[in-house]
Amino acid sequence: MLYDLTKVAHILSLFVWIGGMVAVALALRYPALVHMKPLKAYDRAVTTPAMILALSFGILLGVQGGWFTSAWFGMKILLVLALSGLHGALVGKLRRAISEHPGDAEPSGQILLPVGLGLLTLIVFLVTIKP
Repeated sequence: MLYDLTKVAHILSLFVWIGGMVAVALALRYPALVHMKPLKAYDRAVTTPAMILALSFGILLGVQGGWFTSAWFGMKILLVLALSGLHGALVGKLRRAISEHPGDAEPSGQILLPVGLGLLTLIVFLVTIKP
């Protein structure tokens, strides 16, 4: 029962984390200062804590499942770390866009969304198949 509750908490925190990342990527692609400042505050108050919760619950699931010796889990951890780094890059670009170039589209914003969704797809594949 504890495993199932942990999995639910992990998935819910993932939804919030990834939703926030998608919102930031879209804000960079289609900038409007009126949306960017509140989005920065939302990221700090909601998205980043959701990321920390998702990582924490994921580690707990790995411990509960005994997967730390599995190759697929090691690959998943690397992909999750890349996704975490992408989140940091998106937030950094959002901060710069607000302070330096409000209203200008961020060129890398067009590639970061597909990269993030690609990482997420690979992570879901590994977790589902557990090769």
